[in-house]
Amino acid sequence: MAIESNASEVAVGSALKQFTGISEFNVVAVNPTLEKLHELGIMLQTEPNYEISFGEDDFTKIVFWLKNEDVTIPCEVLVKQGPWKSKTGKFKWYNRVGQETWAPANDDGSVDTSALADWFKEPETCYTIPRGMDTVTELVRVWANVAQGGEIKLETVNKIAAGDTTELEELLTVLKDNQVRVLAYVRDGKYQAVYTRHFGRVNPKRNDLFVKALNDDYGAIKGDYTLEWQKYAPGVVTPDAVEATTEDTTDEDWEDGEASPF
Repeated sequence: MAIESNASEVAVGSALKQFTGISEFNVVAVNPTLEKLHELGIMLQTEPNYEISFGEDDFTKIVFWLKNEDVTIPCEVLVKQGPWKSKTGKFKWYNRVGQETWAPANDDGSVDTSALADWFKEPETCYTIPRGMDTVTELVRVWANVAQGGEIKLETVNKIAAGDTTELEELLTVLKDNQVRVLAYVRDGKYQAVYTRHFGRVNPKRNDLFVKALNDDYGAIKGDYTLEWQKYAPGVVTPDAVEATTEDTTDEDWEDGEASPF
């Protein structure tokens, strides 16, 4: 008799492996079709839906599929169409080197330069972004390993917010050998997810920046996670506080913690 047995509590068969912790990943797909997901070994049964609603608000889901030697996981970002506007009427602006700020718009739609801080460079390159595109841009910045002050501008932010991810898909070829470090966690004990408050470069490896993000206001993970890469086991690691100095570009009248799906 030859029987390769396992204890009854051990998951076997088609059970999905889940992991937690920080690891390097290649980006292998953006908003793929069901056929493409099957090619990646992700055996979903129905065509993925990238449109989602919360109350009266509609969003586009931008899903970057990330792969390392252990697992392929989704990194999901919700994006809302239209310029991102605060309760006080200011807009979120980016420039070509990825600096961001809040400022009013002129009647012609351009940024009111009189409201910009001295540190904000090249206001002539300003453009408004849809809510959630800041996270997408930051992921691309790290994935492309753009240096401080280097150009990072997605030309089709409004199309991306509407579900046309062509520009992001083109990066799959351009950056096929690049990697991004992310913190994977498990939500509700069964859903594999990726922390989107911070993305890390491969070199240097700065786990302390993940810890800082986790300790920031509204930065906590609602799920089980570890900092070290490992197979999932229920339990939460609470990071120690890390002192860090960063440039504060937050508009004081923007309520970052307001109820939202982000």
